[in-house]
Amino acid sequence: MGSRDTRERPDVAVVAAARDGDRQAAEQLVGDCLPLVYNIVGRALHGHGDVDDVVQETMVRVLDGLPGLERPDRFRSWLVAITVRQIRDRWRAGRTWLTSDPLEDPGAGEAQPDFADLAILRLALSGQRREAVEATRWLEDEEREVLALWWMESAGELTRGELSAACGLTPSHAAVRVQRVKERLETARAVVRAVTASPRCPDLAPVLGSWDGRPSGLWRKRLARHVRDCPRCLRSASDLIPAEGLLAGLALVPVPIGLAALVLARTTVAGSAGAGAGAGIRTAARGGRTTARGGRTAARASRTARTTGRLAAKPVTAAAATAVTLAVAGAAWYAATGSHEPGPRHAAAAALSPGTSSEQPSARTPASRTATPTPTPTPTPPRTHAPAPKAASVTAAEPRFAGRHALRSVDRPGDYASQSDRLGILGPVGATSSEAARQAATFTFVPGLADSHCYSLKDAAGRYVRHYAFRIRLDTDDASALFRKDATFCPRAGSTPGSVSLESYNYPGRYLRHRDDLQLWLDPAQDTAAYRASRSFVLAAPWS
Repeated sequence: MGSRDTRERPDVAVVAAARDGDRQAAEQLVGDCLPLVYNIVGRALHGHGDVDDVVQETMVRVLDGLPGLERPDRFRSWLVAITVRQIRDRWRAGRTWLTSDPLEDPGAGEAQPDFADLAILRLALSGQRREAVEATRWLEDEEREVLALWWMESAGELTRGELSAACGLTPSHAAVRVQRVKERLETARAVVRAVTASPRCPDLAPVLGSWDGRPSGLWRKRLARHVRDCPRCLRSASDLIPAEGLLAGLALVPVPIGLAALVLARTTVAGSAGAGAGAGIRTAARGGRTTARGGRTAARASRTARTTGRLAAKPVTAAAATAVTLAVAGAAWYAATGSHEPGPRHAAAAALSPGTSSEQPSARTPASRTATPTPTPTPTPPRTHAPAPKAASVTAAEPRFAGRHALRSVDRPGDYASQSDRLGILGPVGATSSEAARQAATFTFVPGLADSHCYSLKDAAGRYVRHYAFRIRLDTDDASALFRKDATFCPRAGSTPGSVSLESYNYPGRYLRHRDDLQLWLDPAQDTAAYRASRSFVLAAPWS
């Protein structure tokens, strides 16, 4: 999906209604603006762990200050200016910022994805767009603020006037700052091309001899000197398209569901209270011209405050109400925006009760169209974000699934989950199939890499079934936290007795299923019999 055109602004009427205390308008405004704020903050802070906090504080300040906004038509530039101030405040707080992990460090601990990682993965970037995103790691920290704003301008989300206003610069001065960042980004792209070339330029080896594998502004300058003077490296970078052309129409990185829920929950309460107070201030300033309207707004806004106050007096009730608020806010965001980003996940409850051993697979014959029933699984209650009770905690996956199995399709009984060129497919397998075909359709269920209550599936070569850009594929574990989550699936009751569905660990509501072309994908749930059958499998005895 392409990013929004700069001409598509929040409706002035919606901004005005939110300013005057309309809670529905305020929620719509937050939903419209949150992706822009998240992308600016994420890129400016390089995906640091404080990104979520800064985004939340920014949206709360926006709704707090909304009653004093005199020009609703200038809301966008005002919003971005607040976002930039919050970013600068966080920098001035003197936090210890995380740096990129070494590209090759076998002894390193768990890798932490930066914003470049998120953009590449969630937008499925490749080619020069991917190189451009990777090049942002080679910029200085102080350059990231302008980079984030210019990136949004190039993607069609901001105008140059909004950019300069947010930075507090004149248009001419802003143009100079932007040009400087663009030049450094282009240099970084040439460096990325040289470093990732296969084979590398032989004259580059002495320069990289003391490099620790961490992209930085200092190493960009050192490597750029070689690239500028090396004919081979210059030729390698000669086909680079200007970054503006690559970023035009580029989608925004989706907001994680967990963050969206927290923001909506916080801003709903903060916005209601702020709108009521702001309405009274404006009413007094205007000499009482809008006393009646301010009174109605305050009455509407105070309902949430009164409810919150009553619940706050009862800690248990307050905690339950908070959980319900977050769940409702997350569901509303999911339905409204179609965002499928992962939220915080805790240990999943056991999906199905332990049963008997797997059924023996059958060859693809007419008789095999009828699945052999197995013990009926116990449906799993919906997962929540509340930690599992200690008494219910377990340290290993359910024995029902551990071990080697074949996954036979419910709606295509002669077909099994398999692989072709490391991509997941559904294909026919039988007793007369080749050894390679039988081996490709056999997987070992092991405790989940991200959660031992769920499962990860390995093939004979030790590669794991995982999703990448929602396509099911088999890859070697790269020891990253993201890979572990992508390669973890939680069993759920299938469409027929004895069948099972595999739900993504980090994308709740998405299931491993086959499409009409028999490719395996991670698709969002649909309430149709055909969809439920396409995501259901029977655990059969291994083929090899």
